[in-house]
Amino acid sequence: GFAVIPLIHFTSDKKTMGAFAIKPIVKFLAWMVAAILVYLNVKMVTGEAGDYFSTSDSIVGKAVIIIAGLLFAALLLYSIIFPLFDKKKIITSIQMHDDIKGLQEVEIPVYRKIAVAVDFSERDHKLLAAAMGQAVADTEFILIHVVESASAILLGDQTADYESEKDKERLDLYVTIFSEKGYKATGILGFRNRAKEIVRIIHETNATLLVAGAHGHSGLKDFIYGETVNAVRHELKIPVLVVTL
Repeated sequence: GFAVIPLIHFTSDKKTMGAFAIKPIVKFLAWMVAAILVYLNVKMVTGEAGDYFSTSDSIVGKAVIIIAGLLFAALLLYSIIFPLFDKKKIITSIQMHDDIKGLQEVEIPVYRKIAVAVDFSERDHKLLAAAMGQAVADTEFILIHVVESASAILLGDQTADYESEKDKERLDLYVTIFSEKGYKATGILGFRNRAKEIVRIIHETNATLLVAGAHGHSGLKDFIYGETVNAVRHELKIPVLVVTL
C-alpha cells in the first residue's frame, strides 16, 4: 500500500499528468486493487502478531509490535489523506541555470571606437586583422603603443630619443594602412608604464573595445608577458578582446 497509494495519487493528478492522467474507471479499479492489497497485508500482519502475543511472554516484544503497528497505521492514513488536501504549487525540477530570457532579447553591440594596443612585433598583423573584424563602416580606431626606453621612463612625453621617433614612424604607418582600407584611425604614443598608459588613453578617448595581444606563454613567461593584459583588463569596464599571437 505504501507504494501503490502514492502512485495512484500521482497518476490521478491532472495538474501533474495533464492529458496522461488516468481515467475515472482506471482510478476506481486502482483503488480497489490497493484496498485488497492493504487488507491482505493488514490481515497477515495482525495474524502473525496475534500468534506472537499468544505464545510469547515478552512485554518488550509486544510493546514494539504495538508501537510499530500504530506508526504504520498512521503512515498509511497519512499517505491516503494528505495528497487530497495538499494542493500546493507543483515543485519543478532543480534549476541548474538561469533563464535564457536575456539571450532571446540580446542586442548585438556595435563598436564605434576600437582601441588596439600594438607592440610592433612581427605578429601585429594578426592583432590588426582581429581588430578590423570587429569594425563597422564608421568605426574609428585608436592605435596605442607605449614607449618604454630609458629616456621615456625618465622624461615621459618630453622624450625625443631615437626609439620614440621610430615608434612614431611605425605608428603613423599603421594609421596609413587603416586609412587605405577605408577606416579612420589615430595613433597615440604612451610612455613609461605600459598598462597604466593603455588604460589612461582608453579613458581619454572613450574607446568602447580594446583589442590586445597575448603570446600564449605559460609558467614564468606567462607571468612576465601576460602581466600587461591582466593588469589592463582589471582596470577597464569595456570589453577586452585578447588575441593569441
